[in-house]
Amino acid sequence: MIANLKDDEQHKHKNGGGWVANTARIDETVYVGPHALVYGKSELSGRVRVEDFAQVSGTAVLSGDVIVRRYAWLDKGTHKTGVFARNERVVTKAERLRPAEDGL
Repeated sequence: MIANLKDDEQHKHKNGGGWVANTARIDETVYVGPHALVYGKSELSGRVRVEDFAQVSGTAVLSGDVIVRRYAWLDKGTHKTGVFARNERVVTKAERLRPAEDGL
């Protein structure tokens, strides 16, 4: 579950069982793994995969052949291809625990 959201503000995605906020736009073709989270105003379509403990939030727009895995966290930008397996911008534990820019 997405900790900062109420039960009626999120749901499990049909393809993979991961948690998705009702504010996010996500196609049924997108795979969201059972421990992955998608929230904010993010938009995911096509063959996108969100695996492991990855998070997609904020205003991120993903389409095509994008894979977000491990502990990666994308919260902005438009991506049509690529594998994101590392979160370069997280440096400290305090930063990792801070909410996303969209407050979720």
